Amino acid sequence: MFSTTDSGSPSYISSHSADVILSDIRPIKLKIDALCSINVLLDEFLYNILKASRSLTTNKLRAGLLGVLPTTLGKEALLEAEVELRAYWDRTRRPKGSSSLEDDSDSFNLQWAFELLRLKCEAYSTLNESDEDPVAESRLHERMASISNQQPPKPSLVAPAALYLTAILEAMCEYVFLALLSFAPDLQLFTIVDIYSRMLAA
Repeated sequence: MFSTTDSGSPSYISSHSADVILSDIRPIKLKIDALCSINVLLDEFLYNILKASRSLTTNKLRAGLLGVLPTTLGKEALLEAEVELRAYWDRTRRPKGSSSLEDDSDSFNLQWAFELLRLKCEAYSTLNESDEDPVAESRLHERMASISNQQPPKPSLVAPAALYLTAILEAMCEYVFLALLSFAPDLQLFTIVDIYSRMLAA
């Protein structure tokens, strides 16, 4: 079951970015309720990938994505993520796939990983307008440590996982906007259920 966080509504794409993307294709302004629904959908998608993978290693995230969305759309999102991951290995000069050699399955805490990766993906998203928030991450660490005897997500796995998952969410967001435009000019008929159904069929 999808679990919410204590950090408020998710924001992977800002209102400004949404309007810019849509206006480049068709003069449509997205309503706040619709934008919130899209962000919640992406949030749930992130949670479901982590729930399926039970790990932050990229090879298990890959399997988790294909388990949640075993469609052409899922494979296309995976390709985007692999490109970002290769660029990360090149920038950091770490051996490609080195994070996959680490095993965090015994220490993986789904809620902790989800809330931390939400913060990271919101900050890494090129469609959003926020930066990393060390204070929020520190509060999360303190809160989770007080209610759980488990260790936090491994720092060496967090950065590549966050970049990988952000690329997936951005690819999903692009698809959502293409689907959204298919409802124009009857945008008032748009529901998040319509988008989710199309994602599963794509």
